[in-house]
Amino acid sequence: MPQHEDELAVLLLRDIYGDITATVVDTLLKYGRLTIQLISRYSKLSVSTIQRVLVPLVQNRFVLYWIDEKADGDNATYVASTRNMYNIARSGMFVSYVLDRFPDTAGAPDIVKNLLLYGHFRVSDYLAAQSASQAAVSKSAVTLLLQHKLLTTLRSHEFNPESDLYMRIFKRRLAAIPRSKTVSEAKREVQAHAEATEEFNVLKRIHDDVNDGLIAATNGSSNTIKRLHSLTDASPSKTVDEVAVLALNHDKFVVLMRAQILVQLVSKRIGTVTATVYRQVLDCMEPRLFRCVDNTDKAINVTSLEILRSLDPDLDLGRVIALGSKNKKRSRSSSSRASKRQKRSHGTDDSASESDESVESNNISDHDNSHQYDLNKDDDDDDDHLNDGTANNSRIEQLNVHLALLSCNHNLPFMKRVGNKGGGEWTIDFDTLSARVRELEYDKLITQKQGAIACRLLRIIRDKGRIDEKQLARIALLPPKDIRAQLTALHEIGCLDLQEVPRGTDRAPSRTYYLWYHKPKSAYALMTQAVVKTMVRCYERILEERGRRPTIMTKLLREDVRRDEANMLTPAEREELRRIRGIEERFTAHMAKLDKLVLIFRDM
Repeated sequence: MPQHEDELAVLLLRDIYGDITATVVDTLLKYGRLTIQLISRYSKLSVSTIQRVLVPLVQNRFVLYWIDEKADGDNATYVASTRNMYNIARSGMFVSYVLDRFPDTAGAPDIVKNLLLYGHFRVSDYLAAQSASQAAVSKSAVTLLLQHKLLTTLRSHEFNPESDLYMRIFKRRLAAIPRSKTVSEAKREVQAHAEATEEFNVLKRIHDDVNDGLIAATNGSSNTIKRLHSLTDASPSKTVDEVAVLALNHDKFVVLMRAQILVQLVSKRIGTVTATVYRQVLDCMEPRLFRCVDNTDKAINVTSLEILRSLDPDLDLGRVIALGSKNKKRSRSSSSRASKRQKRSHGTDDSASESDESVESNNISDHDNSHQYDLNKDDDDDDDHLNDGTANNSRIEQLNVHLALLSCNHNLPFMKRVGNKGGGEWTIDFDTLSARVRELEYDKLITQKQGAIACRLLRIIRDKGRIDEKQLARIALLPPKDIRAQLTALHEIGCLDLQEVPRGTDRAPSRTYYLWYHKPKSAYALMTQAVVKTMVRCYERILEERGRRPTIMTKLLREDVRRDEANMLTPAEREELRRIRGIEERFTAHMAKLDKLVLIFRDM
């Protein structure tokens, strides 16, 4: 496990749960899988103290446990889950997403906050702690979040490490395959691994069922149920099963965060209106997207009619699209031919030089013509289309223009057209798109740290694969002595690797080729560690600022001060508190930006 992720996890737990909890987690991160007795020996804490500490850790799945069925006695072992502890840093983001997506749903933010605090709860226990009216509203809010897969049911095997679960399945499958003289032991293991992998994947995707945790709504008090569901936009035909145990679905939140990153990229590259269209495309695909990595083998398609139905009818799709008329095209082409003939008569021919705008418009028009778009209308027709936003034919044509803009850039393929059903059938290759987004973000970081020339060399090496220094200098149009320092700097930060290819058996340096190449996976992993290290320093700075002012921080722990800070604090203390919170807000915002990089390089 990377060192800096462990440091961040310990810092987060020390700030939230205290020093004893951080000591237990730090012991597990240092020594790996341990029993309670071994944790007590290494941490110098009593067994009873460790048992009390492990309760909230296991409840939040910060620590996973495993019990060997064949062993005797108390043989439970515990393993720290750094990935689950890292999600603490995204707690504010989870609440913010729920507030943005369900602003009119009462109780939804409180449900997310309770799950962030307690890890999971049984629905009946959560509703029993509230009044009758509050319980009805909370039940409808839980149903809505469960239907949108922001909540998921929790099963007992999810408290166990995945590696141990897989080995248990593998051993059971291997024991079920009979031994024979015709089948070798290696073939038995290969067959057992294949069967265990299939069963393990089914176990991981058990929550993908749309009705997971939901039951049919009862007929009693139908008017009240319909009224509550109308307030929360939940389906009145389904309601949450009160026996179910629920937890936050972190994979679904990562899908929403990825969608936000892609929409922001479209807004920067193309425009805000096209970004709004792309947001609606992602919203149409969202019910069938359960996770970013290893989602499903089947492509998810959406038609133009589906996008148009869910699109805001007040959104003006045509005001940002400039379509030339046929007459203007003819006059432009005729004037172009006349100018070319005139240049030939004078002995010059600049027919090969064209503006970037003409090339781009021709590419878009060729792409549209390949899909049989009739985008070349008369000027009068264009004006009618812009004024009449209720005409479906005109609006779907304008929508298809935006979708064509998203799909025509092969360097950054936001979408891809796969058919003509429903006015046009579209899909998104998230693997290719995510890989390209990672490349763009990595190039941006390299440019900020090493300069534009270093980023230029990286792009050439990425395009060519493996290349030596002389050929690289010739392609980059730079002398070898100028690029040598750049290549060394990129090698030091893990961006580039060097391969030696000897021309003889003596492996003499003078008779050896040195090829530079880029390994994206290892480079992104090293960049992720550097980003997490920066997050650790930011959080340490927040804790340091709090430690410098122990008096006011201790006073803020009092309940009466929390309820009425304006009257319980002096003007000097309020000014000092405002300064502290301003520093925390700046560093917290910086950590959110760094977390976006972690999402791009690791989770997408």
